[in-house]
Amino acid sequence: MLKLEPVSAEPFWLNVLPGVRIQFRPVSVAAMLIARGAAGEALKAGGEQATIEAGAAFTRALAHTGIVAWEGIGDAKGKPVDPDNEAIEQLLELWPAFDAIDRLYVGPALTRLDEKNV
Repeated sequence: MLKLEPVSAEPFWLNVLPGVRIQFRPVSVAAMLIARGAAGEALKAGGEQATIEAGAAFTRALAHTGIVAWEGIGDAKGKPVDPDNEAIEQLLELWPAFDAIDRLYVGPALTRLDEKNV
């Protein structure tokens, strides 16, 4: 049985790395469609690593639509920076950050429905 429950639109915090926490919006239908579109474009581009690039594009798109705020992230001089598109891209170029966002934010969004309705 599919259990319909109210969906929270309240942002939430995740500790993604030591000393770094990021506030995310819950993954919405619109965000998921944007991410699927980004993955589809990567697949259309083809190439040897198209499926890997599609997965990365999916995670990047959800990060861009989901990140609201963060703490513990700064520029090269240590000055805190806001999470604009450029800063989010720089963050996602760091493997530990990309991996944590993929595991802690994207992964649960993909499995949430299965876990609640088993």
